[in-house]
Amino acid sequence: MDGLAELLNDTPFVADMGIEVLEAADGTAIGRLELAERHSSVPGGGVAHGGVTYALADTVGGAAAISLAGEPTPTIDMRIDYLAPAKSDLRAEATVVRAGGTVTTVSVRITDADDTHVADAQGTFKSAGGTETSVWGTPTATESADRTADNSRQDRG
Repeated sequence: MDGLAELLNDTPFVADMGIEVLEAADGTAIGRLELAERHSSVPGGGVAHGGVTYALADTVGGAAAISLAGEPTPTIDMRIDYLAPAKSDLRAEATVVRAGGTVTTVSVRITDADDTHVADAQGTFKSAGGTETSVWGTPTATESADRTADNSRQDRG
């Protein structure tokens, strides 16, 4: 598992849902979720609530976007088409379709353990867009590195 996947897996919501990001690099990501009774949309289990599938799509889609941006990429919009009931463990595969200056578009395919095509999602994520601060208001990695270099030069004199 790569560092980004490990970081995302430590996110409280992701851990609570039981989502596991397996890999995230170069604009792609793969994740899974083992279905449990708590994910059910009906008493007694059997079919996952749509929000579970959506959360998996959003998490794995975001992982693909972050893998290119190198910064947090909050979701602007996510559209999902439910194609079949989710009755077994889920797998999501996400691919960046377009990484623009301020937004990134990601396509996510969700299947179950029987390889049934459960859902397709299309997400739009906010990227830093080349500013000096990330979308969260913190310095970007590039800006932080530039400040460190500037401070080092000033210390020397």
